[in-house]
Amino acid sequence: MSEFKERMMMCSEDYDEMIHMALAMKDKEWFEELVTKQKRLRELEIEMRRELGVLD
Repeated sequence: MSEFKERMMMCSEDYDEMIHMALAMKDKEWFEELVTKQKRLRELEIEMRRELGVLD
């Protein structure tokens, strides 16, 4: 399941539903992995917006 998700191009908001699913499944490891990936992706999105001049 994890391989499939990693192959798709995703934005940070796409992780919200999976994070809720991990919580519902009480899968702490998956939850922590998703939160870490979402945080890193948000940082990259902000960095790219700054480089593109979309965000000050």
